[in-house]
Amino acid sequence: MNDLKFARTVSAAFTGHRFYDFSQREFIQERLTSAISEAYDHGIRNFISGFALGIDLMAAQLVQSLKCNLPGISLTAAIPFEGQAERYNIYDKRVYRRLLELADKVIVLSDCYYPRCFLDRDEFMVENASYLIAYYDGRGKGGTYYTVKKARARSIPIINVY
Repeated sequence: MNDLKFARTVSAAFTGHRFYDFSQREFIQERLTSAISEAYDHGIRNFISGFALGIDLMAAQLVQSLKCNLPGISLTAAIPFEGQAERYNIYDKRVYRRLLELADKVIVLSDCYYPRCFLDRDEFMVENASYLIAYYDGRGKGGTYYTVKKARARSIPIINVY
C-alpha cells in the first residue's frame, strides 16, 4: 500500500515528543482522543501518523480504537524509511507492526535511512494535512518543533494537547 493519493482537506497529521511523563499517559490519551474527535467533527477523516515512538504510536493506536465510533475514520502511516522500527524494543516493535497491519494506507518515503529522512517525513505530513494535532511543550528544537513551525508557516490550524 504505497499510494500517495489522499485528500489534504480531510486529513490531519500528528506530531509529538518521543518521550513524555508516563504518569501523564491517560491524560494525554484523553486530550488526543478529544482532539481527534474535534477534528472529525470538522470533517477530518484521514489521520496521518509518522509511527515514531511516543506520541505518534499513541495517536495511531487511538485512531484505530475510535474506528467503531467514528465511521469513515482512517489511519495513514507515513514511514520515513524502510526499517524505521529496527531499533525499537520488543514491545514497541510489536505495537508498530500491528498498527502497520491495521493502517488503511502505508506510505514508505524512502527505501533506506538518510540524515534528513525524519524531517522530510514531517514535511510530507504537513504538506498533506489541513490540521496538525500536536503534543508540543514549546521547546525550540527537535522534530516536533520543526513540524509545528512548518505548519504555522503554512497557516495550518494546530491543536496542541500539551
